[in-house]
Amino acid sequence: MVIVLTKFPIKDEFKSEYSEHLKTAVTKHEIDKQDGFIDMKLLAPQTIPHMGENNTFAIETTWEDMQSFVAYTQSEAFKKSHENMPPRDWFAGRPSVEVYETL
Repeated sequence: MVIVLTKFPIKDEFKSEYSEHLKTAVTKHEIDKQDGFIDMKLLAPQTIPHMGENNTFAIETTWEDMQSFVAYTQSEAFKKSHENMPPRDWFAGRPSVEVYETL
């Protein structure tokens, strides 16, 4: 299996708005109908009191294999999922993507 973490650093003043955007945005595309798709989780940042502030939202998707994920990134559903992105000034940095294979 392949796990993909897409991370979005969001400025503190926009965390609430981004949370609502994320919940709405993922329902508008058909990732769940893509071949090889297994699961998706939307993750909101939490801060541990004695550690630094966490402002990074993440979307975790699980795929049967790398080929399924790559095929999704080339699909119409992927294009739709990236329409109507929030304003750039909401972001505290550039989004990033991390891909892992389960051992």
